[in-house]
Amino acid sequence: MAPGRGWYNIGVRIEQGNGQATGGLEAAVAELEAAPRFPAAYAARVRAAVRRLDPLPPTLDVPGALALVTQEARIDVDAPLRTRRRGARAAKVVIKRMTAWYLKYLGDQVSDLGQAIVHLGEALAERVDGVREEVDDLRDRVARLEAQSRERGDGA
Repeated sequence: MAPGRGWYNIGVRIEQGNGQATGGLEAAVAELEAAPRFPAAYAARVRAAVRRLDPLPPTLDVPGALALVTQEARIDVDAPLRTRRRGARAAKVVIKRMTAWYLKYLGDQVSDLGQAIVHLGEALAERVDGVREEVDDLRDRVARLEAQSRERGDGA
């Protein structure tokens, strides 16, 4: 397909000024997606695959972040050996055997660091929760004191 003839080039022009996109990027995307030649099924499959690959949940709270670090902290040092090039597999096997001890040592250290970060995050999350509870208690106390002060007529 020659340039300028595909579904991706239907005459939508997005101008830029002062480093920001102008001209309605959302409108341009909607127009592209509404074009009859737009591969909607393919785009939906690609978007779904990308969402599955994204390790981040839609909203990331402290427990979710800690779960993500726990999940990602383990380092896999077992490199794949599959290849299409002749002779490359043998070279990969040799390199893997020569470096396996070091990569395992390094992977264990990185995994340990990840676990230590998770423990730190858990401790900080507990501390923040404790501070939140204290702040809530103080707010309640201030509200009670203000109500008592108003009842006595001491002014506000």
